[in-house]
Amino acid sequence: MMSRKLLAVAVMLVVAMPTHRGNTAEETTYEAVVSGMTCKQNRSGSLECAYHVGRSLYFTIAGIGERDAGITFMSSNFDGDFYASIGVLHGCVIVKPGKLRPNLIDFAFVSPRDGKVYRDWEACGASKK
Repeated sequence: MMSRKLLAVAVMLVVAMPTHRGNTAEETTYEAVVSGMTCKQNRSGSLECAYHVGRSLYFTIAGIGERDAGITFMSSNFDGDFYASIGVLHGCVIVKPGKLRPNLIDFAFVSPRDGKVYRDWEACGASKK
């Protein structure tokens, strides 16, 4: 009788216990960057893209594919949901989860050569216009 009560209590605890799903409920960094990007051609014919990622990251790339392309960080906050830096070796913007999204290995890479978002730095670094 006692073991049935313990079993019933154990089953109720397991059913009522919240489950940890990791990042499955949230979009990946790659998905967040892709869904937050918009590109347009300006009057001089240059391509410009804006990347609004989460609530804390906003950057632009002007002159995509051109030798004098420029990357401007409007906002980037390590303490927020996303922040970014530039990879010197490959020349891509590295988008990283901030303190509010503590998945340390979920990066995305944005190429100033074509404006596209990549899942790894090798592909981003090899991108061409």
